[in-house]
Amino acid sequence: MKFSLERDTFARILKRIDSVCSNRGSFAILNSCMIEARDHSIVVTGTDLDITLRTVENADIIEEGAILINARRLLDTVQNQVPGCSIFMTSEGSQVLVEAGNFRARIPTSDIAEFPQIADIEAKTTLSMDALEFKDLIDKTYFSISKDDSRADFTGAFLTISENGHIQMVSTDGHRLSRAESLITINGQLPKTFVSGVIVPRKGLAELAKNLTDGNINIDTANNKFIVSIGSTIFHINLIAGQFPDFSKVIPSQLDHKAIIKREDFQQILKRASIFTAKAGTIRLTMSMGKLDISTFDAKSGEMRDFVQAEYEGSGVTAGFNWRYIDEILSVINNDYVSLEVIDMDSPAVIRDISTDNYDFIVMPMQL
Repeated sequence: MKFSLERDTFARILKRIDSVCSNRGSFAILNSCMIEARDHSIVVTGTDLDITLRTVENADIIEEGAILINARRLLDTVQNQVPGCSIFMTSEGSQVLVEAGNFRARIPTSDIAEFPQIADIEAKTTLSMDALEFKDLIDKTYFSISKDDSRADFTGAFLTISENGHIQMVSTDGHRLSRAESLITINGQLPKTFVSGVIVPRKGLAELAKNLTDGNINIDTANNKFIVSIGSTIFHINLIAGQFPDFSKVIPSQLDHKAIIKREDFQQILKRASIFTAKAGTIRLTMSMGKLDISTFDAKSGEMRDFVQAEYEGSGVTAGFNWRYIDEILSVINNDYVSLEVIDMDSPAVIRDISTDNYDFIVMPMQL
């Protein structure tokens, strides 16, 4: 195998691949990526067995072939070359020669037969949507995905697509729930698995988010995999088996108390309150005429009280919440104003962007 490729392009590909490749010592072969030179292009593949990334890039192919090489070592080698230069790679037995200008290096390669067999699944492009809108769905739900592996069905986001083209993503860790929706174009028959819903794992969503920029993406599912095509790059993400809980029961249908608050002011007070909270992070929120009071007390940390102006009319109501959960929600809302809606101190609160109905954020109360 022998080919040449511009340094910046090669580094971009390898950075994507290295992000997916596993760093688990017991599976050292997964630290490697496979590079195939064929048909005027190179195909670079990396996997950690849960996520597979394959990208195709035009290159000057001098001799076809394939190698298996440590992804991080090759990335470091390429990144440290002069930007814009040409990188030449030539396989020589159990090594590969890397050349760039006056630079020469030989890197050991591995037996390509040791690399996991990757199913050749291509997205059927029946579903397409704006890449940044899909990234927004991830951003609005990623933070509330559970990190507790004892509940596997909570360690991913639940994705559904309706026949009328509404795509919805929902996540929960048992303490809060996030729901976001957008529109997707259906260019054919909608796969039934999307109607019933699939659970896309946390890491897969994180890797996708890193690679979503301007343009469109194509989405599909097959063989228990979530498949996303981004230009000449394709992701295969193993779906989580399990039944996502009926989240509709968690979203209150009627809320008796609603305050509209300036998001930035609310966040600033939460940060000040966090200085005086115990490890649990509990704060007291009290809605009263024209304002929202925030207070906290801890025998070791001290106490504080402050308020933010709010559009609120009605009787006073008090409830306790974890300040971090509210702050994380406010951080993903783009609008200047949010609504905080509650029933009573024992029921979930709902935080919304007042400019759209596409997002719901639910926070469970804490005992005061």
